[in-house]
Amino acid sequence: MTFRPFLYLIQISLLCIATSANAHHSSSTYNLEETVLIEGTVTRVQWVNPHVFIYVDQVAENGQVLNWAVEGVNPAGLRKVGWSRDTLKIGDVIRVTGSPSKSMASPGIFPETIFHRGRKLWDEKEFFSGIFQLEEATSGATSLAGVWQNPLTPPVIIPREVDTDFQPGTGLHDVTEYALERMKQFDELTMNPALNCIEVTAPLIMHFGDNKEIQIQDDQIKIISEYDGGVRVIHMNRDSHEDAGYSNQGHSIGRWEGSTLVVETTHFAENNFGNGFGLPSGPDKHLIERFTLSDDGRTISYQFTLTDPLYLASPMSLETQWVYQPNYEVVIDECNLESAQRFLQN
Repeated sequence: MTFRPFLYLIQISLLCIATSANAHHSSSTYNLEETVLIEGTVTRVQWVNPHVFIYVDQVAENGQVLNWAVEGVNPAGLRKVGWSRDTLKIGDVIRVTGSPSKSMASPGIFPETIFHRGRKLWDEKEFFSGIFQLEEATSGATSLAGVWQNPLTPPVIIPREVDTDFQPGTGLHDVTEYALERMKQFDELTMNPALNCIEVTAPLIMHFGDNKEIQIQDDQIKIISEYDGGVRVIHMNRDSHEDAGYSNQGHSIGRWEGSTLVVETTHFAENNFGNGFGLPSGPDKHLIERFTLSDDGRTISYQFTLTDPLYLASPMSLETQWVYQPNYEVVIDECNLESAQRFLQN
C-alpha cells in the first residue's frame, strides 16, 4: 500500500517511528533519495483542501523556465504555524529544499524547508514533531458547545494488518477474513475517497488531531471538523433511523443521559476507507459515541464503540480526551479536486 494522498495523517502518525525527516512520506510520488534546492518566483497560491500548492517559476541554467508545484499540508495545518492565504503572494521570491517528483513531466517538490526574504516559513521536521500536540486548556466550558482539540490517535486509523513501508500498523482493529482480502486489493492511488473530496467518516475523523467545533441547537447538534470541513449532524428530535438515507457520515440520533451526550449512528454508505486506512466499511456499520464534559469544563471524555460485522470480527472501542480551545476559531476551506488529484500528474 502507498500513503498518498492521505492528507498527511499517515505522515504525522509515522513520524514517531521514522528515522529521517522524509521517511514518513510516500515513495510513490517523490524521490526520497534526492534533495533539490529551487529558488524562484511565486506564480500561484492554491489555498484549498486537501493540500495547499505553491507554484514557483525557476529559471534553469539553460534559460528554461520550470514551474514547480510545491506541495504543502492542508490550510488548517499551515494556520497553526502562522500561515494565512496571504503569507505568500504572486511575485514573491522563495527558496525551497525538498524531495523532487520521480517524474518531472509535471515538476513537483515535497518541501523540507521554505524561506522567504531570509525568514524560514516552513520546516517539515518541526511541523510534524509538534503541531498536533494537545494544548493545555486555559479556561473551562459550561457545555459541550465550543471548539475542542482532539488528539491524533493512529491505532484507530491504521489497522495492524496494514504492512507499510516502515512497519506494520498498531491498530485496534480485529478484522475478518473478508476484510483482509479487501485490504489486499486496496490501491490508494485510485480507491481513496479523498481523491474525490469525500470527507473522512466517523469515528476516524474524531481522531485526526485537529479542532472540532460543536454547535448545539434545539433539534440538532453539529460537529464540524477543521481537517477537511466535514459536518456531522446529530438529530435530537428522533428516536428511530427509519426512512433515513445512507450517507458518508451516516444518520445520527442523539440523547442526553444526564450531562453525557450519547450518539447512535447507522446508515453509513459503503466506503473504501470507512473503518481505517485501506479498511472498508459496510452498510451494517454501527457507531455508539459518548461525550462527557469534565467537572472543570476543560476537557471532554470521548468514547466510542464501533461494530461492522462484514469487516470487524469484534467491536472496536477506545476513550480519549478532547481539550477546550476557547480562543480558536474553526475555519473551513473548500476541497479542490485539482489539489486532491495533483499528485497523479507526477
